[in-house]
Amino acid sequence: MLLKTLNSGASGMRAHQIKLDVIGNNVANVNTTSFKKSRVNFAEMVRQAVGDEGVPTTNNPRPEEGSGVRMVSIARMMDQGNLIHTGRELDLAIEGEGFFKVVPIDGDSDQEYYTRDSTFYINNEGLVVNSQGYQLDEGITLDTTEYKSFAVDENGTIWGVPADSTGSREEVGNIQLYTFQAPANLAKKGDNLYMATEASGEPEGETPGTEGRGFIRQGYVELSNVDLATEMIGMIEAQRAYASNAKTIQTVDEMWERANNMRK
Repeated sequence: MLLKTLNSGASGMRAHQIKLDVIGNNVANVNTTSFKKSRVNFAEMVRQAVGDEGVPTTNNPRPEEGSGVRMVSIARMMDQGNLIHTGRELDLAIEGEGFFKVVPIDGDSDQEYYTRDSTFYINNEGLVVNSQGYQLDEGITLDTTEYKSFAVDENGTIWGVPADSTGSREEVGNIQLYTFQAPANLAKKGDNLYMATEASGEPEGETPGTEGRGFIRQGYVELSNVDLATEMIGMIEAQRAYASNAKTIQTVDEMWERANNMRK
């Protein structure tokens, strides 16, 4: 019985240490653009009838005791973050469902990444790239010598205002948004990039605003969806649970010591 209680306390300490690590990562990324917080899910470990080990007990019903707790998964929460206005031409936030697709300019051109990070730039070759240098949607180019400014509407159409024009504009490209059957199962690569997995399903690209996809908001960025108040409450709960499980182990250790001393 003491050994089982010791294992239960140890399992609780391990589980809540992981929860504290996840909460710490969430808090650290509270100001990371488009960051999606994570949550730890727990489950009870196997239960066993008390009488199975020779402990006298009633037959009907037979009481059961648990064996501790285990971490089941670390789930990513894909809730929308708040949009903040920047006024910058190539800040393109997604309001609703969907991801931008970005691909490497050099190297393995077959690799595709997906992101909600909405800050883009125009490189020396006229390609629209993110902060890591990945190009947007496989080859959207904007000629800054031919056009003096660009506008992106909510459906992803890119319009350029010619440098020699007084206001007329021309369509110069289109941005698609990609959705997944289970976006929470995307694999994180880092730098706000995700990769498709078997569990997430295959990406499906369409025009923003269609088939349940969100809209593009030019001049905005999406903030992290981390709520500091919620995270601090979760941290306090995890710390107290960790301390309680540690106290359980300490109590069992003291009982064991007293039992050993009685034998002497």
